[in-house]
Amino acid sequence: MDLISNRTIEITKLGMDGLMSRQHAVSSNIANVMTPGFQRKEVAFESQLAEIIEGENLKDYIKGQNSINYVPPVVDAFTGDIHTYRTPTMQEKAYLQSNVMSDYNPQVVTDIYSGTNSTGNNVELEREMMDLSKTGTRYMVLSNLERRQFTNVSEAIRGQ
Repeated sequence: MDLISNRTIEITKLGMDGLMSRQHAVSSNIANVMTPGFQRKEVAFESQLAEIIEGENLKDYIKGQNSINYVPPVVDAFTGDIHTYRTPTMQEKAYLQSNVMSDYNPQVVTDIYSGTNSTGNNVELEREMMDLSKTGTRYMVLSNLERRQFTNVSEAIRGQ
């Protein structure tokens, strides 16, 4: 595992970026709670993040199944399975070199499904305050996870 380009740090950063965008959208919704005709905004990024994690897991799987150096077949003593190692195909090499995180872009969408009041505004203050709290908590959890990862890197550098 490469400590400097740790996947956890990269993914938590993307998650924190998405949560920050959500926090801006919720703040805008709260600020416009009395604006006639205002339609609340939401930020969707979780499915993109899940796809990135799946892509990174696929890369790990491909790396685990392939090897540049030839290794004779190994027989698993417990199952009797024969494990052989092969060189990656051209498609696998291209996929391994691709950056699945580069297409990440949290999407700000207008909520057209919530009911509107007499002024055409669909912002519910209680809902927005709940979203604000949940988003802040999730951000704090991710920042603690990232802090822990950087602490591990720092300890590894110091030799502790």
